[in-house]
Amino acid sequence: MIKYNPENRILVLTFMFVLLGLLIWGRFFYLTVIRHDYYLAKAKNISDNRGAIPRGSIFLTDKDNVPYAVALNKEFPLVYAVPAKVKDPVGLAKKLALVLELDEQLLFQKLSKPNDPYEILKRKVSDDTVNAIKALKEPALNIDDETLRYYPEGLYLSQVIGFLGFNKNGQAGQYGLEEYYDKDLSGLISSADLVLTIDSTIQAQTGTLLAAAVKKWQADNGSIIVMNPKSGDIIAMASFPDFDANNYSAVLDKNSFVNSATLKRYEPGSVFKPITMAIGIETGAVTPETKYYNTGSVRINDRTISNSIPDEILGWQTMTTVLEQSLNTGVVFVEQKVPKDIFLKYLKDFGIDIKTGIDVNEVPGDLSVLSSMRDVNFATASFGQGVALTPIELLRALSAIANGGKLVRPHLVARIVSRNGETYETKNDSQSQIISSETSVKLINMLVNAVENGSGRRAQVKGYTVAGKTGTAQVPDLKNGGYLDEYIHTFVGFAPAYDPKFIALIKLDGPKGIRFAESTTVPIFHDLAQFIFSYLAIPPDKPVEPQP
Repeated sequence: MIKYNPENRILVLTFMFVLLGLLIWGRFFYLTVIRHDYYLAKAKNISDNRGAIPRGSIFLTDKDNVPYAVALNKEFPLVYAVPAKVKDPVGLAKKLALVLELDEQLLFQKLSKPNDPYEILKRKVSDDTVNAIKALKEPALNIDDETLRYYPEGLYLSQVIGFLGFNKNGQAGQYGLEEYYDKDLSGLISSADLVLTIDSTIQAQTGTLLAAAVKKWQADNGSIIVMNPKSGDIIAMASFPDFDANNYSAVLDKNSFVNSATLKRYEPGSVFKPITMAIGIETGAVTPETKYYNTGSVRINDRTISNSIPDEILGWQTMTTVLEQSLNTGVVFVEQKVPKDIFLKYLKDFGIDIKTGIDVNEVPGDLSVLSSMRDVNFATASFGQGVALTPIELLRALSAIANGGKLVRPHLVARIVSRNGETYETKNDSQSQIISSETSVKLINMLVNAVENGSGRRAQVKGYTVAGKTGTAQVPDLKNGGYLDEYIHTFVGFAPAYDPKFIALIKLDGPKGIRFAESTTVPIFHDLAQFIFSYLAIPPDKPVEPQP
């Protein structure tokens, strides 16, 4: 029988405590000495990436409500160095320059920091590059995974989405939706997803048509916006030039980040005339049947204002033919019948000179030229010269004609969905009646006529009533005053005209070899409208004439 000895128990317990202490110390030594550089780097990398909360994704849907992610999170290999361990920065920089396809001098500078425990060399490297780095067997080089923003389509919708970039505080949304909804997407406690109003299929077709038109006409810039005129839902928005959101650092011209649909004002030209005509009809100054005598030009103060083709369509003309033939003198006639203060009030009611409220960064239009109250400035404003506005501002204004007289707020996000499943539906709560439904119908009739008999003929689609107006505007010479021999072409149309499911603005800046918008932007609308009718299965609203 073995006798119980308290000293033996003490010895066992002491041994166990010593062993446990050695294990803890060993682990501590491993973490703080052996793996010190790794975990220091890891900590810094986590800090650079704003913690562990995954950023919300951005989705489009199609007509069947099938989601499609256009911005999400993805793990990418990252190559970093521990400069403190680099023994030969010159030689290592030379090797890495070939493997990483980076400047040798830049790499040398990063590697020549003896007190630096962590230096990122390159993000988003390929599997081949990872294998090449491993083959170097350089102790100072490490490969880790980091979670970064990924845009599956790259160029697709890039100016609307923006990108997730780096600043002094880590990662932050820059431009577009990534910036506007940065707090919702990142979240301090939880992040949320965005579901957009944009239809992925219509967006793809819109981008294809814009790219083809820019190439065909060698345009400097271009924009297409498609919107539901009743709700303000943006169905598609494309701008050129665009950029690859996955490689935004390679963009040389920062203007490529600027969404011209919301951030660039321009003088729209004749596409502005329906707004002037709506003011004239709403105030009772004119009716669609009111006549004036067109001499081809009119003298205002010390300036002569002519029609685009001065000697064409002379004699008595109705307000309907004014829009049909896009007569500058006709809308000047209308403007002169409306008191200046009333005219200016209505322009502001149409949202000109006021931000639309769209949920990306935007600038307001500019009506400052009218502050002088000079007759000539109001006269030129009647046909879209001297005043400046953004494409989204113009589209919203003309939507009020299409939808029965209501000013809507354009928006890109349909709903915000939190991680816990809570959904916030965006609502268009800013509608206001700016013209009567009667005036709206009269203008729609006039704009249908402009498509069927005027410069918008090429916008016609068999079986559908289309309303619209062209605009061919000279570009102002900001340096010397006056106007350059350069043009911006615009067409805004909606269909079916008396119950519109969409309204679209097509704009091309500086198309080459062509003078008028009827040959450039109008055919684009036809192709886009035809696609939308088919895709959404919108039934025809008028009989198709039988072929002979």
